[in-house]
Amino acid sequence: MTGPLSGRVALVTGAARGIGLAIATALAGASARLVIHDRDDAAEAVARRLGSEDGRATALITDLAQPSAVDSMATELERLALAPDILVLCASAEIRQTLDALSDEALAVQSEVNLHATARLLKAFLPGMRARGFGRVIAIGSVQEARANADCLYYAATKAAQTNMILNLARTTQAVDITFNVIQPGAIRTDRNRAILAQPGREEQALARIPLGRIGSPEDCAGIALLLCSPEGSYINGAEIAVDGGMRL
Repeated sequence: MTGPLSGRVALVTGAARGIGLAIATALAGASARLVIHDRDDAAEAVARRLGSEDGRATALITDLAQPSAVDSMATELERLALAPDILVLCASAEIRQTLDALSDEALAVQSEVNLHATARLLKAFLPGMRARGFGRVIAIGSVQEARANADCLYYAATKAAQTNMILNLARTTQAVDITFNVIQPGAIRTDRNRAILAQPGREEQALARIPLGRIGSPEDCAGIALLLCSPEGSYINGAEIAVDGGMRL
């Protein structure tokens, strides 16, 4: 059987866990050919699982904190004759520090992964989308853009800047079938957040800010990502879509 994304190649960064894994799984279910990126060998296990029947998933292991990472990704995908039609920018670096504790290392890593890698990935793969006349770019933002915490000061700033970059391209690219959108998750029970939510009082504090009264799951973000990649979402461009249970309000 073929799905709505049959024949499309989807590169999902940070796809070995959490929101990236949930989105990659949804795209695989819609018959996309997947490139599972992450910084460690977990990408290999996910690629085997999602492409176990017909090899329709490929692992790509690079650390986006390294300036050369995107060049190596592009070289490898060219070697494999895989040209991404869908780019989901899910990998991110979040280092929780308040302004008085903010280190140069935290500034550099979060800038490199959240901003510089975004620009490099777009520069590497957007021209191919334009040449083929089809593209879907989805950035995973954050509720922190609207409801920032003191210890996420710089992380929130980089996510807001990433969103600005995506909206700029949504306005200026002006291609018939290339869209750029941002999904902004709230409190999602990922590996990264699970330890934070386990701290005394933290989950209760988060729940008090969420009108729906529950912590989200990675799968809560997958449906909207699938819509944005599917024919039914082809007229959605330049949208900031909150998946946060109302936490931003």
